[in-house]
This record gives sequence, structure tokens and C-alpha cells, in this order.
Amino acid sequence: CFLVPRVLGDGSGNGFRFQRLKDKLGNRSNASSEVEFVNAIGEMVGEPGAGVKTIMDMVTLTRLDCAIASSAIMRAGLAEAVHHARHRQVFGSTLIEQPLMQRVLADMALDVAAATALSFRLARSFDEAASDRGEAAFARAMTPVVKYWVCKIAPPLLYEAMECLGGNGYVEEAPLARYYREAPVNAIWEGSGNVMALDVLRVLGRAPGLFE
Repeated sequence: CFLVPRVLGDGSGNGFRFQRLKDKLGNRSNASSEVEFVNAIGEMVGEPGAGVKTIMDMVTLTRLDCAIASSAIMRAGLAEAVHHARHRQVFGSTLIEQPLMQRVLADMALDVAAATALSFRLARSFDEAASDRGEAAFARAMTPVVKYWVCKIAPPLLYEAMECLGGNGYVEEAPLARYYREAPVNAIWEGSGNVMALDVLRVLGRAPGLFE
């Protein structure tokens, strides 16, 4: 694992070039690029031969970030759907008074509440891991589980929120179009679903009594 500085100690630029910026589906305000390294100088981080172990400490934190971000964007989508349903008039009453719409919104609210509670429970384990071995074990084992589930349910939930608005949810003037494009990335980067499943198996294989 190496840290590659942009500027070297003598003030000269390091040996890497940006090939192109990626034309992504979403997450466009956060630029991603392809980089070519040419005689670049890097400083080793961690022990030799332990690059994956070293980088996993950072990846574990960013997986928590993915879960929290997905919880937040789902909550934003739910808020848009509820606001629309409270003000849209259909058949002489507001949309939120319709039984089927109430069920849809209730299902969405349940998922949002569960994702938020689970993400914050995981965050607590991160805070307490240094002084509590049980919380440290919880953080290690549950991070891929939480990341998998929370990030996986975000795209379909945001589609459901978009459908609540009808055609108004499908236009670029409404925020749901962007939310829908933004959601999949959290399930993809920092490890896709299969990677998360394998990580859980790896943890349980090394510590089979972890949850006892």
C-alpha cells in the first residue's frame, strides 16, 4: 500500500498523468479519473506485503460511509414522496389519504427507518471498538452486511419514490431523477454485493465463534 504525493519534496510534480475524466451515470459532482503512473514515487504505508490488510482499515470506514449515504438519500427520496402525496389532490382528496398510497409510503418509511437505525448502530460500534472487543468484532463482521443490505435497497426505493410523483418524478427539474442516478454507486464501489458476501464468509471462517 503506497501514498503517492502529487508534489514531491523539491516542489516538482510526481510522475502520474490523468488520462481522462470518467463520464459516469451519477456521482458526477465527484470527479473520477483514469491515472497513468510513470516513474512515480510513492511512500509505503504499513508493513511490506500487508497492503490489503492496511487498505482494509480505510475501506471499512468508507463502507460505513456508503451505508450512511444510502440511508440519507433514501430519506430524501421518501421526503419528496410524502411532500407530494400531502399536496397532490386526486378524486377529491389528497393522495396521502388513499389507502394504497399510505401502504406504499409506510413500506418505504419502514425501510428508511431500518437502514438509518442499522447504519447508526454500526457507527456506534466504530466509536467503541477501541475499548470494547465485542463492538470491534461487531464492526468487523457487520460492516459488509450493513453495506450490502442498505446500499442494495436504495435504488428500488428511490424508484418507488419517483413513481409516487408520477410524471413529475421523471423530469430533470425534480430531484428524484438525480437521486435515482446517484443511488447505485454506493452498492458498487468499496465492494459490490458478491464481494461483501465473500468478506462475511472470510470473517466467519477466521473467527467461527464471533457471534457466540
